[in-house]
Amino acid sequence: MPQTKQFDLNLFPVFLAVYRCRSFSRAAEQLDLTQSSVSNAINRLKKQVDEELFNRVGRGVEPTAAGHDLYQQLEQHFNAIDGVVAGLEKFDPKIHQREFYVYANEVIMQLLQAPIDKLTADLAVDIIFKEPPSNEEQLQSDLQFERIDLAVDIMSQIPVALNAALLMRDKLVCVARKDHPRIQDTLNVNAYFAEKHVIFKMRRSNLAIAELYSEAVMPQRKTYSEQSSLLTMLATASKSDAIAIASTHYLKEYAELFNLTQYPLPFDTRPIEYHMIWSKKLQSNSANAWLREMIALQMQALET
Repeated sequence: MPQTKQFDLNLFPVFLAVYRCRSFSRAAEQLDLTQSSVSNAINRLKKQVDEELFNRVGRGVEPTAAGHDLYQQLEQHFNAIDGVVAGLEKFDPKIHQREFYVYANEVIMQLLQAPIDKLTADLAVDIIFKEPPSNEEQLQSDLQFERIDLAVDIMSQIPVALNAALLMRDKLVCVARKDHPRIQDTLNVNAYFAEKHVIFKMRRSNLAIAELYSEAVMPQRKTYSEQSSLLTMLATASKSDAIAIASTHYLKEYAELFNLTQYPLPFDTRPIEYHMIWSKKLQSNSANAWLREMIALQMQALET
């Protein structure tokens, strides 16, 4: 291998981008370079290390064994450099104009949008909530490549390239309209399964939320309708004799509006755990650290 003094270190960031994107064109877009510049850089690096680094597969590329090995050696060191540089740049939300993008579902948006708007009213920053993609791999990719600053999500497994911190625990309850003809003071198992249900389907898993969080296998329920929107689900329950399942935090915002009553579920369920998730490369980034702190503080204020 050539000596360091003869080695063009500028080739490494290009290699890392191609490795992560699995595409010359996407890497070029990320680095704000032309595709030919990226291709030339990879060819120069290939000559310097005397190894084939990528193979073309369809419209993209896949790393060779040598490519995987080089990436593993470089990633940690470049992340450390990024962390040092980010730590030197002190973020001040009063003077640094910035738009932060945060993936969040209906529950989190409903809880945090108003307090976040109030928080940022006199600052130079905006915190913009976006609905997360239905594909979990896309969500992870958007975080890893910093197309999004932060996600608040119920992701079951956190990839090694990402960091996470528990933000909130929520629990599920049964929901029925206040003047329901059969459900009044209590709700037992037989009564629960005798009713028709407004089924809330999780967009990402396409599973009903009850099945996803129940501690035991759920018997078949009578379906009144299926919804992918919590708000539509509550509105449907308020206008019918069908019952539904909702989280306590979300229901608190709309129970009075829709004239709904909540009941403990007559079976055991796991709590819903929301985590803040961000790229490990942004761990020491002062702007991202400020964003995480603000989200956590606003949630803590709501919990007290």
